Amino acid sequence: MEEKYVIFKDDDAGKDFPRLKKWVDVVLSNDAKGAIGLIGKYIKDPALSDYINSLDPAKIEIFCHGYSHSYVPFILRRFIGRNRILPLEFDRDIDSHNGSLKRYSTLESKYLNTKAISFGPPGNEWNNSVVDALVNNDFKIMFSWSKLSGNIFTIPLSGNLKQNSIEEFTKDYEKNKEDPIFTLQFHHADLTNEQFDLIAEVIDYLKKDEKRIFVTPSELLGISQENDEIMSVMTTMKK
Repeated sequence: MEEKYVIFKDDDAGKDFPRLKKWVDVVLSNDAKGAIGLIGKYIKDPALSDYINSLDPAKIEIFCHGYSHSYVPFILRRFIGRNRILPLEFDRDIDSHNGSLKRYSTLESKYLNTKAISFGPPGNEWNNSVVDALVNNDFKIMFSWSKLSGNIFTIPLSGNLKQNSIEEFTKDYEKNKEDPIFTLQFHHADLTNEQFDLIAEVIDYLKKDEKRIFVTPSELLGISQENDEIMSVMTTMKK
């Protein structure tokens, strides 16, 4: 049987610090791994940077979630039209994208002990020039719902934790059951106490029932070098 993998992807690190720590604690106490999307403008907060530096990157890996986290929520785009009022951080031109990534990296190199090689666009909104900017700034991986083209590896997104019971989760999970990579998104600031409790059940289900292996983005990239199925998922997604 081919091995199947799972990545827990938590967005918006920098917002609601206590709930970020709560999310990490649940993941680590249940012997899982995760990836945290860090918003660049918050990196210089000493409480946040000290906490990030205290984490084992082999278990909790940081990825870039933009510098300013500027995006228009989907519900607003339906009514006001995309990008009319608030410019999206990663739906501009390549110079702007390069600037955002460099601002993130400048703070990262000053305050953090590790360098992110993965990127997840705020609100999952981006245009094609983002891929070129990521390559220019030495990023290797991008999380995305949409298929990519360009010289970068892709980790496809699978779903969001919005369920309130393990029964609801397993029902939604069925559509991804056979996927070699299952990437579950979280927004720690929005999770209810009930959903925090659910995380442990989800971890147990994915490990014991589904036999999935928890990995970080860097770890998955390494696995792809020796696993043709994973390599094909991460490199043949054309937009």
